[in-house]
Amino acid sequence: MRTIPLAEELEAVVASGSTARRTDILNRITDLFIYGAERYSADQILLFGDVMARLMRGMRREARAKLAERLAPVANAPANLIQLLALDHDATVARSVLARSQRLTERDLLLIAGSKTQPHLLALAQRAELSARVIDVLIARGDRDVLGAIVRNNSARFSTAAWRRLRERTRGDAALAAQLARRPDAEQHDRSRTGGETEVYCYARKGKLAETASALSVMSGMSGDAVERALLNPRAEALLVIAKAAGLSSITTEALLRLHAADRGMSGDDVARALTKFNRMPRDSARRVLNFFRIRLEKPAAAMVPPELRITP
Repeated sequence: MRTIPLAEELEAVVASGSTARRTDILNRITDLFIYGAERYSADQILLFGDVMARLMRGMRREARAKLAERLAPVANAPANLIQLLALDHDATVARSVLARSQRLTERDLLLIAGSKTQPHLLALAQRAELSARVIDVLIARGDRDVLGAIVRNNSARFSTAAWRRLRERTRGDAALAAQLARRPDAEQHDRSRTGGETEVYCYARKGKLAETASALSVMSGMSGDAVERALLNPRAEALLVIAKAAGLSSITTEALLRLHAADRGMSGDDVARALTKFNRMPRDSARRVLNFFRIRLEKPAAAMVPPELRITP
């Protein structure tokens, strides 16, 4: 490829060319790239991406969607261009690359899952490979269609925490709940969830702090260090939120509180008040603030607690 002549011609087309001419040149350049994609160097691929991105600007949805459709299955498509297409405000343009392109990183997928529209999320939910972090965001933000796509995506692999949240979100929908129950991994996840709470309870009753933190970490999706800090924190709010969001029973949570109370100045009445707070706490509220605690609990200072979750002595 001759960079300077191509750049000069591109400048002329962008400055004065009609939409029809720009579309024609974009199609020809796309043909050229796809035909020789396997032979191009990284620098050449980047140049192709820059050229196609400049030609694409201002084009109608149909032209952008066609470009996305053609590039989505190309393993070494220009990453910069794929990112632009994935972030397109129109989901009919973005959906091909969101569902199929291997050029999107986990960071790209997390950004899109956390900020774009439901049709964008629906396309993401159909990907053959999704990390646990991306699935967590899709389950948290997705509407019924998105949840249904996740349930039907048999290649999706769930963490224990993600499976539990998905079960909770589909509980009021008989059709989705039935589909979830028919997944090949449903029995395994359900056994894991029951066994996980049993481990938390047993370790807590035996006063084994590190083991309790590790088992609760698996159930909640938080790091073991963060859970251990919650167990060691003089205040119990963070621990209550983690336990509620994890779907623990009152019996297991009481065992956690008694482990937490040891050598931390909490009386039996304090434990009882904390357990009452746990029983009254809406699980949706606990899940909403769990991300808050994920950030705060990573810091050495005591976690800041939203007013509605504070325990009054």
